[in-house]
Amino acid sequence: MLFPPGTDLRPRTRHPAVRTGANHYRGHFHPIQSLLFPGSDSVRSGMKRDAKPPAKACALAVILVLTLMLCLPACCGTEKIRVIMIGAGGIIGRLSTIFDYEPLVYHDSVIVRVSQFNKLSDQLKVIRLYFPRTYEKMKTYDLILLVATDYNLLTNQQDKWIYDAIREGAGGINDGGMLSVISPISTVWANSLAQQAFPNDAPLVDTKNWRATSAFRAEINRDHPDPILTPFIPYNVEEQHLWGEVGMVIHRQGSRVLAWQVGNFATRTDYLVNWEYEQGRTMTSGQYLGELWFGYPTRESKNQYSMDMFMNMIFWLTERPLIDDIDVFHRVKSTFEEFRSRLGMLISLRDFIDRFGANTQRIQVEINNLEESYRQATDLYLDSRFIDSENAIKEGLDQFPQAEDIARREKDTALLWVYIIEWLVTSSALFISGFILWTLMVRRRLYRQVEATRLQEVR
Repeated sequence: MLFPPGTDLRPRTRHPAVRTGANHYRGHFHPIQSLLFPGSDSVRSGMKRDAKPPAKACALAVILVLTLMLCLPACCGTEKIRVIMIGAGGIIGRLSTIFDYEPLVYHDSVIVRVSQFNKLSDQLKVIRLYFPRTYEKMKTYDLILLVATDYNLLTNQQDKWIYDAIREGAGGINDGGMLSVISPISTVWANSLAQQAFPNDAPLVDTKNWRATSAFRAEINRDHPDPILTPFIPYNVEEQHLWGEVGMVIHRQGSRVLAWQVGNFATRTDYLVNWEYEQGRTMTSGQYLGELWFGYPTRESKNQYSMDMFMNMIFWLTERPLIDDIDVFHRVKSTFEEFRSRLGMLISLRDFIDRFGANTQRIQVEINNLEESYRQATDLYLDSRFIDSENAIKEGLDQFPQAEDIARREKDTALLWVYIIEWLVTSSALFISGFILWTLMVRRRLYRQVEATRLQEVR
């Protein structure tokens, strides 16, 4: 098992209050009373209004209520990690692809990159509409990702909200070292309030030539006290060749280096650093998130565990238990990805068939069954029962051949009528054009016979 069954993966600073609903049963007979006094519901109409239950029964009821309140968070399943991404649309898109296959993550995004809009007013409108409008809303997020953010477009109040949210327990990552290779943006970031909560010494980095574009590789710090990246060393994740624009990272006093970048600067330079800032936890990456070492793995990539590494970083930032069994976690995520891909193809096929007016009810029934299997597997996944989740999702995968066969037969039936109509139209056009051609050119029924002219008669 990756985590012990029933492990609560919620952050320690964010346990939701349990609503007891004391007034919910006002005017109705309480179910606990029925449990403690069997048959009392049937005689309720005959009880006096001022009648009181025995003192021992009341004490037992209080104990039972308190027990239910204590057990409720554990039995209701684990909450998803709420993530807000603020920055460049391209990076947000790549991260969304990763998060879409992760049942533990719920994500929102705000594009803050003026180069991706035609007018500055359009960019400011997007920020005004989608950036959290109150600090209370900002506090609902467990993790704040600043990804190539045009930080000079944010207000001082929004900067303070990010800072305060991290101080009070949220996690945070900023990428690109200084968010951007454009000096005005990096300078604004170095002078911001929020940068103080991150382990990169932004003011110091801003005084140096901190950008590199040559190829390099990442080297994991084997002496790091937390097993965030070290469990992935046996999987040869350090062998991946990296390139592109990378920012220099200089870790602050009290922070720790998770990995170094080797080959692009004159000496080995910090690549990924982390620390705890008051009640929150933050990281700084020299590379932009969602690409290369942290990108979606491809067949050519030597690092097939990039998403698992990224999720382990998120687990640490949000104070969840870290991954113990890399193989099981990787296998479960791959199975979820396969399930979602095949389900998406099946839904697309249903929509395609529906355009021809075919009956898609049978396909919809199969899709509903598959979605129920996915929901059950997701619930087990959220409860950290990864092996049970894998078994449940595999049972769902076993249902796909039947569903796909039904969809294929419905598609063939719908297209059969399309082919028949096309054949009839084509054949009709052929016969009509042939008849007209034969009438005009062979029989020549519409032509008059050639006769001698008057001039010929005179001769």
